Amino acid sequence: MNTTDVFAVAAHLHVLLRRKTGRVTDTEWLASNADYAREIVRFTREKATSEEHADLRALADKLEAAIPLIASPARKPLLQAAADTLKAGQVSAAAAQRAATPRSGGFANSVPGQSNSGFIESALLSAFGAPRKEGEDPESRYVGGIR
Repeated sequence: MNTTDVFAVAAHLHVLLRRKTGRVTDTEWLASNADYAREIVRFTREKATSEEHADLRALADKLEAAIPLIASPARKPLLQAAADTLKAGQVSAAAAQRAATPRSGGFANSVPGQSNSGFIESALLSAFGAPRKEGEDPESRYVGGIR
């Protein structure tokens, strides 16, 4: 059984639990978190026994057999991942500083009477892969100035 099969069992179980018991589950979380999967297996077996649903019991057995395949990946804290990226030289310190510096124009200065709205216009590439132009009139990007 691979991850696609685990997800298929989780989706099928989600549909049956919703139809038969009214319980709503998170299919993606069910297929990726072993603790949640164990709890849903327990709940499903309890409902299968109390309400006599043989098809729920069969799916609970399938999901329980798949639990060893469900492994939560070890995640790094965000700060550690950012530090590792900077150390590896994937992002220069100058580029990181430019991205953190607010620029004039754009949404940040589009509210009349407020010089600082608290929002910083994105410093990333545009949707077409080209860098945004410094000094570009933000209103020129929209038809008739309508956003």
